[in-house]
Amino acid sequence: MRARRSGVAAAVLLLGGLLAGCQVAVAGTAGVSAADQATADRRVEQRAAVDAALTALGQAPAVALKATVKGADQQFRVTRGGYAVGALPLDGRVVQVTAAAGQFYLQADADYWKAHAIDEGTQFGTSWVRSLGSELPFDPAARYAPPALAEGLRKALAGLDRMAEPVRAKLADGTEVYRLGAAPTVLQVTTAKPNRVVSFAPALLDPQNGPKYGTEFQVAPLTGDALKAFRADLDNTVGGLGQPFEGLVQASAVVTNDNLDCKDFVGSCTTTVDVSNSVVGTPSSGEKSVVHVTLTVEVSAEALGAQTCTAAGDAEPYKTIKLSCTVKFKLPNRTASYQVLSKPNATAEVRANLDVNAVKQKVAAEFAGLGG
Repeated sequence: MRARRSGVAAAVLLLGGLLAGCQVAVAGTAGVSAADQATADRRVEQRAAVDAALTALGQAPAVALKATVKGADQQFRVTRGGYAVGALPLDGRVVQVTAAAGQFYLQADADYWKAHAIDEGTQFGTSWVRSLGSELPFDPAARYAPPALAEGLRKALAGLDRMAEPVRAKLADGTEVYRLGAAPTVLQVTTAKPNRVVSFAPALLDPQNGPKYGTEFQVAPLTGDALKAFRADLDNTVGGLGQPFEGLVQASAVVTNDNLDCKDFVGSCTTTVDVSNSVVGTPSSGEKSVVHVTLTVEVSAEALGAQTCTAAGDAEPYKTIKLSCTVKFKLPNRTASYQVLSKPNATAEVRANLDVNAVKQKVAAEFAGLGG
């Protein structure tokens, strides 16, 4: 019995000796290397700079976004509230955009409309068209407004490699920036304080649709005189909108009650018709619209030839409007009789019933709140 007790004690002592030996073997291996600590510090500095830059962007009253399309610079300016004016690169083309009082207006060439399968391409021409920002790859007035832009970029950065070595670069003007991400999703932020966003790739906000707006937007906050100039430009653009087309509504016209009245011995013939209309679609944001009707009449008579006259007017949707137009023939023989034929045809297009003064008042209120 005694011998067994001494054997147990020896085992315990031996185990204790092994534990002591393990503690000595790992001595000096704990802690972080100087190189790793320096990298970690650089990451912290970069994150602080990016956070400060995005915070400043989100608080800006307005920003200007600049892009280059086929060698030409384009500028798009937008306020915190989504009031905007300027040009955007879209599918290699340039489209003009205006957003005010909750309404969105687009101006492009006929080729743009045809490319988007809109039959009224030649009809729209370069006129303003009221539509929805959501008809574009994404609504630029909403997604590029400073608070939304800052939030969108923050979300995009969450998907980038946070443990990557910070990359510094110098721009052509000598500005040093942190370059986050890799093409085509790049964000650049100044290294010097006050930190600001220098540029971003639209693909950061939407990998699928963002690239349709080009590869990069340069960013500049707008304050002081630049903000006042922005307001003046937007005000002038609103004043020039006129009666924009409704991009989401189509109309058709039908001629009824055709009446031809020719004056004896004078040679003038007047065609009077009723034109009814019908519409398909709903105006953007439920705003009021009018149907602009154009009447074209070809009046002909044997030995007198043919002449054409036109008339136009506005009608409420699904209503009838009366239109008339007159042609005048030169009568070679005032005592002769002539059989006159009239062929009227009407087309209809839906236009925005825009109260420009009311929109300008809202523009003034928006900029008054921004200090512009």
